[in-house]
Amino acid sequence: MQIVSTEASPAPGLSFAHFIAGLGGMLAAALLLAWQPEALLTRWHPATLAAVHLFALAGMMPVMLGALFQFVPVACGLALPRFGAGDWLLLAALQTGAGGLAAGFLNGSVLSLSLGGSLALLALLTAGARLAWALWRQKLSAALVASLRRGALALFATLALATVLLGVMSHGWQLPFMALVDWHAQWGLAGWIGGLIAAVAGMVVPMFHVTENYPQRWERALRLLLPALVCSGLGMLSGQAWLACLAVILLAALAAGFGLISARRVLASRRGEKDAFHYGWLLVALLAMLLAPLGLVAHFSTDPRWGMAFGITALAGLGGITVSVMLYRIVPFLIWLHWQRANKARARLPLLHRIVPEAGQRIELAAEALAVGLLAAATFFPALALPAATLLALARLGQILLLSHAMLDFRERLAVLRSLPPKVRPASH
Repeated sequence: MQIVSTEASPAPGLSFAHFIAGLGGMLAAALLLAWQPEALLTRWHPATLAAVHLFALAGMMPVMLGALFQFVPVACGLALPRFGAGDWLLLAALQTGAGGLAAGFLNGSVLSLSLGGSLALLALLTAGARLAWALWRQKLSAALVASLRRGALALFATLALATVLLGVMSHGWQLPFMALVDWHAQWGLAGWIGGLIAAVAGMVVPMFHVTENYPQRWERALRLLLPALVCSGLGMLSGQAWLACLAVILLAALAAGFGLISARRVLASRRGEKDAFHYGWLLVALLAMLLAPLGLVAHFSTDPRWGMAFGITALAGLGGITVSVMLYRIVPFLIWLHWQRANKARARLPLLHRIVPEAGQRIELAAEALAVGLLAAATFFPALALPAATLLALARLGQILLLSHAMLDFRERLAVLRSLPPKVRPASH
């Protein structure tokens, strides 16, 4: 099991702001689908494109960046460069850019697409450069650092393709649009989101579930992720269908392998406690295993509804639910850690697992999982779209309220702890 130190953990205020902003972005995407449920009929509907980018850019991305502020210094011992007030400007730029991009998709405005997309790209390139600067300063070839480096490369590839697509839509560049869109989606879903989930799971699942590390053969297999994505795009762009098919099969095998190994680790947990974190990671593992056959069917079927179902399961399912599961562990831990640091008076503090109520976590995760299942089914049964999107919006709203209450309590109690005089141990004679 990897040993980490919390000494390098920075103050959580900036991360908390990213978390709440990201949950707000995911809520906005759900509300958009509830407003225009017909969006699930095709991936090219303006509301579909807007909702996808709201969920990914204004939703998942701020949460992932906020988590990396804490995760990289603690797990890797690497200090990410801080920009002071610039950190808040970057968050505002990302959310504003994502909103402008979504508005451009909805109203067909080339200006909104160009300005919003450019602003979001600038913010993400800056964030990615900061992550890369820290990761490539690390001389150790630890598996976690290697996985995070692959994730950073996947992020840059996703952004590079986004830049090209923005040029096609804004300036009419004559390029194979469909193939580039699919390649962009693959790099974003499998490379960046999937790669980061695999990297984080390799540390947090053994640590928090008290189980064996992921096997070395899995770490070696994960090195095939980026080559598979490169081959997939080359196959699509060159018309070599066999190469793209081979790459998709390999990606499906990696998803199934990750899900199977993760499920076995969670089920073999020596913690004994079956809490929301336990069942949440088990759900993540099952979603990864489900994505393998679903992705193959989507690739080889001529029915576009399978592709929609796959995209929903990958983005809102595997991506969104992993974010929720991790937030329910990260937020209480950060609150507890910084309370402990300020508790010079050695006052009694709430237990870690009571900072965010367990019952609320279970209800929200169950509602979110049901909503994702209904959204995927709505691609075949459109009548399910409105209740599915509404349920997802309610789940995200409930999550915002749960975590906001915990963060407010953190701030109030921290002020009290800092005002108390330190408790001095009696001198021993």
